[in-house]
Amino acid sequence: MLLAAERHCTTSVAIPSKWRIVNGSSEVVYSADSTPLTWLQFSMSSRFFIMCCQSILKSLTLVLLTFVTNSPAWGQRMEGDLTILIRDSVGQVLSAHVELTNPLAGFTIDGYADAKGKLHFRHLPTGAFELRIDHPGFHSQSERIAISSALPIVRQYVLKIASLKTILTVKENASLVHTGQVGTASRIGRTRLNENPFSTMGRSMINAVNTLPGWLLEANAVLHPRGSEYDTQYVIDGMPLYDNRSLGFVSGFDDGEFEAVHVITANIPAEFGRRLGGIIELATRRPTTNGRHTELTVRNGSFSTTEGIFSSQHRTDGAVFSFGLRGGHTDRYLDPPSLENFTNRGSSAGVNVGFEHDFNEQDRIHLYLRSARLNFLVPNTIEQQLAQQRQDRQSGEISTQLHFQHVFSSRAMIAVRSMVRDVGTKLWSNSFATPVFTEQNRGFREGVLASTATFETGHQIIKFGGDYRTTNLREHFFFRQTKPIFSNSFRLDDNRRVTDAAAFVQTNYRRGGLALGIGLRADHHHIWDNENGLSPRLGLSYYWAPGDLILQTSFDRVFQTPANENLLLSASQMARSLDDAEGFLPIPVSRANFYEIGITKLFSSSLRLDVKHYWRNFKNYYDDDVFLNTGISLPISFHSARIEGTEISLEMPSYRRLGVYLSYSNMLGKATSPVTGGLFVQGNEADELRYITSIFPISQDQRNTVSLIMRYEFNSRTRLSVAARYGSGLPVELDDDDDDHDEGSDISENLVDNDLDDHAEQLIPVAILRQINFARSRIRPNFQLDLSLGVKIWEKGRRAVDLQFDVTNSTNRLNVINFSGLFSGTALAPNRMVGIHLKTRF
Repeated sequence: MLLAAERHCTTSVAIPSKWRIVNGSSEVVYSADSTPLTWLQFSMSSRFFIMCCQSILKSLTLVLLTFVTNSPAWGQRMEGDLTILIRDSVGQVLSAHVELTNPLAGFTIDGYADAKGKLHFRHLPTGAFELRIDHPGFHSQSERIAISSALPIVRQYVLKIASLKTILTVKENASLVHTGQVGTASRIGRTRLNENPFSTMGRSMINAVNTLPGWLLEANAVLHPRGSEYDTQYVIDGMPLYDNRSLGFVSGFDDGEFEAVHVITANIPAEFGRRLGGIIELATRRPTTNGRHTELTVRNGSFSTTEGIFSSQHRTDGAVFSFGLRGGHTDRYLDPPSLENFTNRGSSAGVNVGFEHDFNEQDRIHLYLRSARLNFLVPNTIEQQLAQQRQDRQSGEISTQLHFQHVFSSRAMIAVRSMVRDVGTKLWSNSFATPVFTEQNRGFREGVLASTATFETGHQIIKFGGDYRTTNLREHFFFRQTKPIFSNSFRLDDNRRVTDAAAFVQTNYRRGGLALGIGLRADHHHIWDNENGLSPRLGLSYYWAPGDLILQTSFDRVFQTPANENLLLSASQMARSLDDAEGFLPIPVSRANFYEIGITKLFSSSLRLDVKHYWRNFKNYYDDDVFLNTGISLPISFHSARIEGTEISLEMPSYRRLGVYLSYSNMLGKATSPVTGGLFVQGNEADELRYITSIFPISQDQRNTVSLIMRYEFNSRTRLSVAARYGSGLPVELDDDDDDHDEGSDISENLVDNDLDDHAEQLIPVAILRQINFARSRIRPNFQLDLSLGVKIWEKGRRAVDLQFDVTNSTNRLNVINFSGLFSGTALAPNRMVGIHLKTRF
């Protein structure tokens, strides 16, 4: 859309070939090669992969040829690429300040044009943004920009000299709702990540995602998107990670390592597969201007928690080098089963290195290395503490990613990504372990090759590609009884290769206010048998401009593979002998249908309402089983499940210095037995679930969740944030012995004294039992109120010192996350914590 202010494209500006220059409502394509890219030849060893590509392209050719669009939208990945060129009216370059922002998404990025008048933004999320250009003595310019795909966009601006008395600012009165978006996608920008409240080690990024509607945080920072257990997929710079990223498995991602977060829970693009409950896409930090950019953050607070994060990026013309260090220690790493927080120390350390180089205007390479190490103790119950048990766990991860991108023209590009990664976990116990002595050494090594092509034909954007992934699993597990639970000891030493291949094609169509997204994905999975799946994806939205309203609906067919963690143990014939199960029972693949309808309404430039309702129907629904409070979690699969929910969010990013974010989620989830996998005890009530059919709430079935975040700026240097979260409580899977409790009974009759010197049996304090509603088989509601005060102590140019004080769970309420049952142990949320952040930029 053309600005009211005058803008010109001057012939004195050097325009790179094969790029797109947008001037007002028209565009001119400059390309030395007018031959269009019509086909991308893949050369891969997997015959299945090639067959899938051919099948998909043939089946969608007729559909794709019918599409005619005026302005296609591609609301998917954080891979937008925008270059700004700035001159004055006589062609002289200007090192102007440029800011790209979407307050509704909490996203802001800025920088200064270099000596050539050029500024390059990379890894932008798709959506609508406001671009503002400022330079002393010149008219400011602002306009709305839509980022629709990974295809690079170049925009040129000519600033006019302002009068001596006034500086004119021109703003486009356009909606910042992304009218081409179909389905549910949320973003967390750098500002919100910088202001995350204090938490114990490894939880900052997870806590940020947990503020979004539809996400539930269970014990040990396990994220559950819309009721799913193992189905969270992390994506780092376009490379998917499918392993469990909760604190009991690997070191958590830190918010200082990444620039922004993009979260998807519906209308999932066909390029995503295997873990589709929710997708968390992370973009590593890269500076927008030349020079060195260094940041040091120190956090200190309750439970002797100390963390240090160092990040440095250096940018030159055509190259970016980044380096990061992080480390920390806490006396409360996992969510303990007891109020005393026994043996819960943890420490971590990590390093990341990145290098990005532009060989020319068409070719770019990106290298990213990440290493992390984690050591912690498994928290004891009172009984285990009396016995002087100690269980140590250790995990390590080393990952290398190499990405290459080639731009053929302003309408065609390809990207090739590869990764090699090794993840390992160890567990060992001392001789006083109870009820079993356990040791474990497991892990996997995987290699990935993926390729995508994005091209534009006329007014249409199409993306297709695929990946090939091989994973070598290794598992050693041993236990022996220390109490008469099992009759024999047990040892497992096994390894197996998992092979996955996939191909996809995705396209978007838009005409007027109508947007349509169609995708198709083919998957192949092999571990015990060959499993194949074809997954169509469909999204539809309509934008009603007079009411600034978007109506949306989507359908996603889902093919999900079993979790790698303890998969061989859970499915082994030897493990089946412990619970007297017959035959070999591997964890099957999960197939599901996801449906969603919703509306998005913008009431003003700073107030947005989103309402979504969804249904998810699973065949083979994944969950986990915790093995006797050892911290070892084994995958299980229920025969089926149905999840239904509603999500409502209201955002007001800024109104007279006040920002408000309010969300409400309602969810109902039911699972149906029998159960496959796990490691149950013969004769236990859970063992019966292998042979009977019953319907019961899923373990993530929290019916009502409310989240509120308010932020007020007293001035440019001081702000106050208040965050509150309410949950109606998770279900409790009670044994028959627990059914005698009722809401009106005197629970003190079922308790024994807490004194560690007087008792040598499992003890449950009154304070914990009072948080359980035995009549309803649910944990009582939880509530947390957090306070944060931020102060900018000093700022000069890019250098600054910021201080933040936090009080989390300020009311010191005892919140029970999980209570001892068939599939999970007891876990308690943190009580009141006080913390301080010191962040310096230099």
